[in-house]
Amino acid sequence: MCGRDLDLAISRNEVDDVFEVPLAFLMDPVNHKLGSKEFRGMQRSFYEMPFEQHYIWGATAGMLRALYERICLS
Repeated sequence: MCGRDLDLAISRNEVDDVFEVPLAFLMDPVNHKLGSKEFRGMQRSFYEMPFEQHYIWGATAGMLRALYERICLS
């Protein structure tokens, strides 16, 4: 578990929480949802990966999706 091995200092401006997610969950495209919201008058799309009580989205979900594409689709 992260908390036992690492002493993480997170920036509340960047993330809400640090938690573990099984890699198998993150690498399963069934868990990659496309969400969208209006921002500054334009509709924006982003990945989201709800996991238990956590909500992974935006840049973090985008990076995880890119990792999935690099590992699983190449």
